[in-house]
Amino acid sequence: MRRSLPATAARTIRRAVTWRPKSPGHEVVGIEWLISPLRYDVHIRAAMFEAIATRPADEPIEDFLTRSENHPYVVWFREIEAARFRPWLLKDDAALRADYRERVRKAVDTFASFSKTGYDTRYPVTLRSTRGEQSTDTGLPFGRSLHVGDGGPRLALLLRAGSALEPAMYRVDPRPRPVLDNTSILLRHVPLSEADYVAFVAPGYLFGAGAQGLHTLEALEKAVAEQAPERITELRRIVDAHERARSAYQSSGGNHG
Repeated sequence: MRRSLPATAARTIRRAVTWRPKSPGHEVVGIEWLISPLRYDVHIRAAMFEAIATRPADEPIEDFLTRSENHPYVVWFREIEAARFRPWLLKDDAALRADYRERVRKAVDTFASFSKTGYDTRYPVTLRSTRGEQSTDTGLPFGRSLHVGDGGPRLALLLRAGSALEPAMYRVDPRPRPVLDNTSILLRHVPLSEADYVAFVAPGYLFGAGAQGLHTLEALEKAVAEQAPERITELRRIVDAHERARSAYQSSGGNHG
């Protein structure tokens, strides 16, 4: 699966114009903190790795690929990966399905490699740094300075393993890039209970025990108001947008589209 030639050319030019030296990691970064509240796609990708880990040992790969077409991973692939980087696939169901199966096959290989050798620090993931309050690609305010760049599969593997990003595992790119809100897109197409949504969002605003044991949006908002009042306005705006997305999914009757 490759980007179109125009997209590849634009990406190459953008990188040349905006190039800045990357800096090495200097602190441990928690994955749950890093992906909350905008990158629920990493959770979905971790769930795919869990499906790969628990598939029957004697299951033919083609059968698993077919079964995976009912996994939320297909929503991520269609609504984010294809829509953002390969939009022509959305006009060709056969090509979309073939590319999706190829991506799942690659995920199977990635999981096998990670299980055998662990995280290879020769290939660090890239995180993005920003200064001041940013606006996400969906128009929401976000004030944190460190964001997911590339390396989604490896972040998902670490999330599933309950591990964090050690300094040697990442580098920081200061080039200006949009802050992506993949959560808003996905919540229109996948089910997520209030309790699970709160569990996903809380680590981005609360630390340690403060992020545990919350099950309602009311409890989350109260905890953030008490422990991180400077971020309560941001939280309310993000939650409001995500709740509209969750409501859209519920109104559709649970149709993944």
